[in-house]
Amino acid sequence: MVVSFLQVMLVSVAILGTYQQVQIKCYDCVTPLGVDDATDYCNSSLYCKGVYCTKGPDALSNGIYHGCIDNPPIDTAGASCKLVTNSLGTHTNCFCKNIDFCNDSPAIRDSHIMLVAFLIVLTYFYLYVQ
Repeated sequence: MVVSFLQVMLVSVAILGTYQQVQIKCYDCVTPLGVDDATDYCNSSLYCKGVYCTKGPDALSNGIYHGCIDNPPIDTAGASCKLVTNSLGTHTNCFCKNIDFCNDSPAIRDSHIMLVAFLIVLTYFYLYVQ
């Protein structure tokens, strides 16, 4: 079986990507409580860079803070959300590190996940089904 240059490069990039902590762009803004679509309050000009994007309740502003950090969450190293109950009520506290601006609204994040999944399937068929 002949291994093409493209296949070798794809595997090399995948291996390097797993060992490198890449900083991504994250929204750096506050949205009011109860707002599902952050696009009215957050845009790509309001951003910070970090290894993880965050989204969770902010007691100082009485809203939801979208920001970034470089250290992993205490209990996980990947993308996840947990329910948090505090003086503001019950909210989700989320961390992600997969793509730029992954701390946006759930509907947009889900479309990004679908796009990445589609690209992975397309790459698989290109490389192995010929």
